[in-house]
Amino acid sequence: MTQPRPPQLSLKDSYRALTPAERSLWRYPIMWAAALAFLFIPITYVGVYLMSVWDPAGNLDQLPAALVNLDQGTVSRGKTVNVGRDLVKELRDDPPVNFRTYPSVAAAQQAVRDGDVYFALTIPADFSQKAVAGSSSQHGLLQLYRAPGLNYYASTVADRVAGTIATNLNATLGENRWDVVQTSLKDVQDGFADIRDATGKLADGAQSLTDGTRKLNTGAGDLQTGAGKLAGGADKLADGAGTLSGGVTRLTGGVTQLSSGLRQLEQAAPGKQQLQPLRDGAAKLTAGATSLSGGLNKLAAGGDQLAAGAGKLNAGAAQVAGGNAQLATQLPQLAGGLGELNKGAQQLSGGAAQLRSGVASGLKPAVDGAAQLQAGAQKLSGGLGQARAGAQKAADGAGQLAAGLPKLGASLGQLQTGAQTLASGAGQLSTAVKGTPAAPGAANLQTGATQLAGGLGQAQAAAQTAGSGAQALATQLPGLVSGLGDLQTGANQLQAGADKLQAGLTSGSKSLQDGAAQVQSGAQKLVQGAASAQAGAQKAVTGAQQLAQGSKQVQTGAQSLQSGAKSLADNTRKAAQGAQSLAGGAKDLQAGVNTLADGNEKIKGALGQITSNLPAQKDLNSLNSGGKTLASSARQLADGAASLQDGTRTLKNGTGDLLSGAQKLTDGLNELHDKIPADIEQLGGDPTGLAESVQVRTTNFADVPNNGNAFAPYFIALALWVGATMTTFIFPYLLLPESGRQSRQAARVARKLTQPLLLVLGQALIVVLGVRLMGVQFGNPAQVVLTTVAGSVTFLLVILALNLLIGPAGRILALVLLIVQLAASGGSYPVELSSPFFQALHTFIPVTDVINALRHAMFGAFEGQYWTFMGRMGAVALVSLTVALLSRRRWVYTEDTNFRSPIITDVG
Repeated sequence: MTQPRPPQLSLKDSYRALTPAERSLWRYPIMWAAALAFLFIPITYVGVYLMSVWDPAGNLDQLPAALVNLDQGTVSRGKTVNVGRDLVKELRDDPPVNFRTYPSVAAAQQAVRDGDVYFALTIPADFSQKAVAGSSSQHGLLQLYRAPGLNYYASTVADRVAGTIATNLNATLGENRWDVVQTSLKDVQDGFADIRDATGKLADGAQSLTDGTRKLNTGAGDLQTGAGKLAGGADKLADGAGTLSGGVTRLTGGVTQLSSGLRQLEQAAPGKQQLQPLRDGAAKLTAGATSLSGGLNKLAAGGDQLAAGAGKLNAGAAQVAGGNAQLATQLPQLAGGLGELNKGAQQLSGGAAQLRSGVASGLKPAVDGAAQLQAGAQKLSGGLGQARAGAQKAADGAGQLAAGLPKLGASLGQLQTGAQTLASGAGQLSTAVKGTPAAPGAANLQTGATQLAGGLGQAQAAAQTAGSGAQALATQLPGLVSGLGDLQTGANQLQAGADKLQAGLTSGSKSLQDGAAQVQSGAQKLVQGAASAQAGAQKAVTGAQQLAQGSKQVQTGAQSLQSGAKSLADNTRKAAQGAQSLAGGAKDLQAGVNTLADGNEKIKGALGQITSNLPAQKDLNSLNSGGKTLASSARQLADGAASLQDGTRTLKNGTGDLLSGAQKLTDGLNELHDKIPADIEQLGGDPTGLAESVQVRTTNFADVPNNGNAFAPYFIALALWVGATMTTFIFPYLLLPESGRQSRQAARVARKLTQPLLLVLGQALIVVLGVRLMGVQFGNPAQVVLTTVAGSVTFLLVILALNLLIGPAGRILALVLLIVQLAASGGSYPVELSSPFFQALHTFIPVTDVINALRHAMFGAFEGQYWTFMGRMGAVALVSLTVALLSRRRWVYTEDTNFRSPIITDVG
């Protein structure tokens, strides 16, 4: 039978249940000794490493190195120089390392191979010769022999020492060359001063020669200019005299011809009597144009009246067309009604015969039929009376229309003849005023008159057609009236017979038969009248249709007449405007003609005065002879001036060449004098300044005094990890007493952390105190303490989680993580110089955050990022604690009496 599982203890009770067993660990003295030793393991780790790398550069004078001097020296500018000897003396006075002298290159290199020294520096035999020469094709070569495999840091020191020696030697050689250059520069300055004085004197003499030559050249130029002006003036005088002689000859001949022509022009110019008809014609043209404008305005007014009358005609034709349309519509209905009436009369005649034959059969049906016959006969008689009256009115109207339409056609014919005459007159007017401002108006008048004649022709033809239809209608409508009269008579007889029939039904069969016979006779006459009226009505329908068609044509013609009349009025008005423009132009023409006549009279008088003042022929001949004599003398003067100009040109060219040569000599000497420096500029600066013209000024941030301070954060973080890992050797992280089997997981984790936590906190405080006593600077001591404590707690939680998660292998994994973090934390070299694998791990390992936080707290590095590092450490600690709380399967239970430290038993 399964025993019930005891209830689980509370968190507080679980912690108390585990406490006795955990405290029993300290009953063994070895536990106290181990814990005390573990407290100082981290500071021992840090102290040993920091002392080994504290300040290696400060003890370089103890580093052994070999020195061999084979330099034989050289002679430079009469002096003996031995750079190698001077270098050895300087190295003895201020040795950068512990140089040991060797007799040969082989001995020194063998000492390096044997490990007696770390490197060998050899000064070759030709060192002074090549170094002093300063040629780029050869250099003084210091020979360095080193063994990086022996010690890499010593090899870098060898490079640094050799480079410093070469730099110092270059500076010394530069100073020597500077002194030589300064001495040579002084000699060159004295020589340039003498040359400058001599060239100054030569330049002064050349300037005097140039000035004299310039004056000679100026006089020759002035002489040449005067001779040129004289030659040019004489030549121009000769040309002008020749031109004057020819002009005088042409002038005398032209004056003679002008005199003859002016006299002929004076005689041919019209006088006042010849110009008077032109004045009168212009006046008549002005009056005629004014009259034409007034007549065309009256014609336009008449065209407006004609258009208004045509509008009224169009309205009347429309009314006639409407009445004819109604008549043509109603007459077919009347013919149809008369046809129905004819059929009814025939039926009535047949009924009367049947009535007559059936009197003997019975009186009662006869009495009823007679009453109905009487009522029908009365209605028929009344309707026929109204139809006869309407037909009579239509006949009267058709007669009046037939009488009036021929008169309308005659009037339209007269209007058409007048419009044709107007069109012909407008054509003649257009031809007469062609090319004048009135021409467009006359053309518009002719177009309007032509359109009016065409519209009147169409209206006349339509009136004739309408007259024919009205005449036929007037002829046929009386027959319709007559037929309707016969119908009315037959209807009256029918009504009388019906009355007698109804009255005789009560008196006897004899009277009944007589009434029936009278009814039958009236019905037969009614049939005959209805047939006659129907035939007349059909003829009236045909005439009414012709009349309607003619009325439409009349309406169309009236519309065309109205359109033509409007066009005539518009075009006539435009012609009137053109006539007004013509009248204005005629007035302007008249004024111009008057001005022309007046001017012509004045020209005739002026020509008379001109011809009377022209010189005589004798005076013109004398003037022609004098011009020829002047031209001959001027030509002789021009030839002499040309000879003088050629001589002065030759003189000018010679002095110009002389002046050019003198000027070039002066310019060359002046240029030489200017280019020779008056004072040779001294070289500025000094050899040291020129050799170190560029220097580096360094500003430090987060500075450290030495190598030991720089490595302190790295070694502190690793020491704290080692200290946390060492707790696994004295505390049983996986061992539980049987009395705590029912304890809670949180209480177990808390109890396992209590004693190791005190130990790692003590380790952190001892490390902080120890490195401070060693001389490591603390920029912010509080942050240094907080960082080391937080780092120790974080490392302890990580190691506890590893042990609870994977058991005893967690201790081994903690050591592996220590090795990985040595490479990936960036403590000794920048992490960017390591492999990509370690760069990827750098951000995620807790040692990195501890190192960076300590660098901020000690030196001020990683400005503004301290709490970021602390936050990441807190996240790692939280994750580790969570893993520890979730790991339940690795616990090992033992009796309370067997609960011991791992240094005593291998359990836990």
